[in-house]
Amino acid sequence: MVSIRGVIKYGQKQIEVDIDTPLDKRITILTGPNLTGKSLVLKCIYTHAKRAIGRIAQEDIKHMLGDLNCQVDRKIDVAIYVDAYRTSIQLYEYITEEFSRIKTDLRRLEKWGEAPVNAGELVESLEKIEDSIKADAALGVSAKKLTDDSLVVDAYRVLDQLREEYGEVARSYQLFDDFFPLRISASEKGLTWTDLKTGAEGRSLLTLSTVFSPALVAMYTIYAYAASRHDDVYLLVEEPEAHAHPTLAHFLGRLAQRLAERAEEQGLGFRAVYSTHSLDFVLGAYGEHTNVYILRRTQDKIYSEKEKWDGKKPIPGLTHPGAYDVFVKRSAKEQGQRGPGHPLRHG
Repeated sequence: MVSIRGVIKYGQKQIEVDIDTPLDKRITILTGPNLTGKSLVLKCIYTHAKRAIGRIAQEDIKHMLGDLNCQVDRKIDVAIYVDAYRTSIQLYEYITEEFSRIKTDLRRLEKWGEAPVNAGELVESLEKIEDSIKADAALGVSAKKLTDDSLVVDAYRVLDQLREEYGEVARSYQLFDDFFPLRISASEKGLTWTDLKTGAEGRSLLTLSTVFSPALVAMYTIYAYAASRHDDVYLLVEEPEAHAHPTLAHFLGRLAQRLAERAEEQGLGFRAVYSTHSLDFVLGAYGEHTNVYILRRTQDKIYSEKEKWDGKKPIPGLTHPGAYDVFVKRSAKEQGQRGPGHPLRHG
């Protein structure tokens, strides 16, 4: 159970926090509107890990939580915290040569006694900035070092089986078959990628679109699973569906579900907690080892619903046909015409 109580400062206002989220299944999914405390739950778990792998230090996370009382009743040996929207490794590749040149010039000026300020301190500041924006490469390596090679192979076998299953469906229904286009791996020299359809591969991410973000989520999912032979490993992911089309989001959820099944069979310590707004991801990950909880907020409070989602009832604002049908029909009525309806329902 994750319990968060207290008051958090939000701008000039104090907001009450009253959240209880059980962690009694392999996968826990948090959903609901923005600003309902989903990230607070991930951060709370992260601060309780014996070893934390993430872009932000545990102490900085504790500072962000402020005076909130944050409790976790689970043993967490390793926490891997991923924010799929805030990955900056591609930005780092754009500016790394400029950073290198600036640091070289600063050191040269200091050596010649021409630096107007302490150039060494400036270089240290630049290196801290570099470490921050290239974090995914370093975090990937840190996570990979914890893995068991046989479990990495096992996880990729699960991924390849899923690709075959999705491929059969794509061929049967004439759907796009690019549901999982890239595979990314971490190495000391940086992230490497392979396009699974064309066979193209490379090290630099500069030629890629933001589709590498879902591939990073898959990479961390595999590494977390493969690191759980002897440890309780919690994968914490903000917005796993970031930059993913619907089928890819479903695929990422199903990958987590399949690895949770394997972890249960083998008695591994793999667990994952996801914060998401994607029904596709939720449905992909939903199963015997998955619980889904809805978080909400009022004018003065953020809180968690007491009951878990049963897999059937609508999730307000998330499940179709909710807001989509309402807004489309109202818009059509206002314009005096028939709305388009759902594109898959046309005869």
